[in-house]
Amino acid sequence: MRKKILMLSTFTLFASALAVTVKHERGTLELKTPAKRVVALEYSFLDTLLALGIRPVGAALGTQGGDRGAPPYLLARVKAIPATGSRAQPSLEMIAASHPDLILADALIHQDLFPQLAGIAPTAVFQSRRGSLEDLNAQTLAIGQLVGREAAARRLLAEQQALINKARAFAKKGAPPLVAAVVTPKSFTVHTNESFVGSYLESLGRKNQLPVKDGQTQYEVSLEGLVALNPQTLVLFTAPDETPVTDIWKKNPLWQKIAAVQRGRVYQFNRDNWTRGRGPLALRLMVAETIQSRLLQDAAPSGEFRYER
Repeated sequence: MRKKILMLSTFTLFASALAVTVKHERGTLELKTPAKRVVALEYSFLDTLLALGIRPVGAALGTQGGDRGAPPYLLARVKAIPATGSRAQPSLEMIAASHPDLILADALIHQDLFPQLAGIAPTAVFQSRRGSLEDLNAQTLAIGQLVGREAAARRLLAEQQALINKARAFAKKGAPPLVAAVVTPKSFTVHTNESFVGSYLESLGRKNQLPVKDGQTQYEVSLEGLVALNPQTLVLFTAPDETPVTDIWKKNPLWQKIAAVQRGRVYQFNRDNWTRGRGPLALRLMVAETIQSRLLQDAAPSGEFRYER
């Protein structure tokens, strides 16, 4: 009997050592053991899991609700992962059919779905869509803890910081602040210093001109509003298969009054990779492209990143 009690006590201690407790946007999530079957409802979660060597049992890869699907840099990595609807319209039935022991959800997009998701499996909610680089880094560590890969997550963050430190060496001291914006056929949405890409570019040594406005890390402006801001440097995130609204603006004399246009300091990047992945894999791509574009040096953009539409 003493031997059985000892074995039970040892098992209890072992299970206790494996237990995970993580704070998230909806409180604290406790798992008795690290999750093995994870469903990711945002691309940043999917990016992070893949970077940690974890293949989710389901992910929001669908195109329902106008979603463009997975960013190009992720496409080759997600072919065998079952889709559980789109990010904006996840399928509760498909999620349940994946038998997850952890669901990763976004604080903004999935706020109304949280009770239903939590009814399927333990659910951790993070500030992905509206998070800063700091928020996304904290998310990487939390996901690493939830899946039993904390050491790997810390290594990813250390490697990422080393890349950022190297890239900062290219940054021109005293370069003028920039305005960064996602451009679609119908909208021009600026990303402030607390958005993901805004704070990322600041981490590399380029000051973002715009602070948070009325609690919004991202907000739309018109051509007249952009002219009023008159940025010295303009960073545009566009999609290669779309005609951005700036194509129309270029025909307006106001466009030529913008200092960045006059200086030849308008840079262009693929918004699918830059503003939708928001994870360790995306960051590696972004650091390389930032250096190649010559944005950090405040030099005229190289051909691939020059806005010439």
